[in-house]
Amino acid sequence: METLTKKKTFSDLLASDKFIVSAELTPPRHFDTTGFMNAANIVSEYVDVVQINDHLLSRARMSNLVPGMHCKQVGMEPILQFTLRHRNRIALQGDLLAFANLGLENIIVLGGYPCAIGTDPASKDATDLGSVEAIASITALTNEGRLFNGDIIKPAPKFTVGTIDFPCATDKIEESMQRLTEKIDAGAKYIQVQAIFELGPMQFWMSEVVRRGLHKRARFLAAIFPFSGAERLHVLREIPGLSIPDHLLARVESNNSERESLAITLELIQGIRSIEGITGLHIRSIGAEDWVPRILTAANLGGELVY
Repeated sequence: METLTKKKTFSDLLASDKFIVSAELTPPRHFDTTGFMNAANIVSEYVDVVQINDHLLSRARMSNLVPGMHCKQVGMEPILQFTLRHRNRIALQGDLLAFANLGLENIIVLGGYPCAIGTDPASKDATDLGSVEAIASITALTNEGRLFNGDIIKPAPKFTVGTIDFPCATDKIEESMQRLTEKIDAGAKYIQVQAIFELGPMQFWMSEVVRRGLHKRARFLAAIFPFSGAERLHVLREIPGLSIPDHLLARVESNNSERESLAITLELIQGIRSIEGITGLHIRSIGAEDWVPRILTAANLGGELVY
C-alpha cells in the first residue's frame, strides 16, 4: 500500500487555530482489514484525523489497536476510542502501554453503552474507572509516568487525551457544566460533543461553555451523523443518546432523497461553524464513508471532488 504524506499530529492541530475535521471508522467483525483500509483511504484525503471506534454499540469487533497501527503506518493520524465498559484498570493500563509502543498517542475516553444492548448480552460490564478518574489517571501516566497504583515507569508514554460530552436540557445545565469542568481539570484536551440533528441544544450548551471560559481550556468539536434518507434516520433514532426531532424526520420523509439529506447536513455544518467555541467537526461516518468527500467538499472543508 502506498504511504500517504504524513499529516500534522493531532497535538499540533489542537495547539493551532485550524478548524479540525475528523471522520469515524469501524473495525470489522473479522480479522481481515482490507475493507477497513479501503474505507480509511476514502476519508483520509479529506480529514485531518481518523477516529477508530471501540466495539461500537457493545458489539464484538477487532481491537482498534490493529486498524490504528495500519492507519499510522500509511501516514494517517488516528485517534482511538478508549471505552471503559469492557476494561478493568489492569486491562486499561495494558492497552495504554501497547498503544504507546505502536506510537498511537491520541485517545478519546468514553464510558460506552452497556454490554446488554450488544452482540453478547450475557457479558459482564467491567467498568472499573469513571471517565473523570480515567482521564486523570492517563494524564498522570503521560506527565509523570505514574501507573494507576502509583508506580513510576520510564520512559513515560505520551498521550493526547479527550472525551465526549452531551448537550443537555436547560434544567440540567449546572450539573452538566460541573461534570465538564471536572473532565477538563482532569486533563482532557478536547471535547467531542455528541452528534446533533438540530442546532438549538448545542447553541444553548455551548453558550454556557463560553460563558464559563471552558472553550479556552479545551478544544470543542461538534459531531454529525451523515444520513441518506428517512430509513437511515429511523435506524439512528434507535441509538441511545441520539435525539432526532420529529420535524426533521417529517421534512426528510416529505422529500426522501439524498439531495435533501445532504442539504440538511450542510445546514447543520453551517450552523455549527457559527457557534462560538466550536473549532472542529467530527463526522460519524459509520458505514457511510463515501459520504465524507461529498459532505466536506460541498461544505468547503475538504479536498477537490469531481462529481
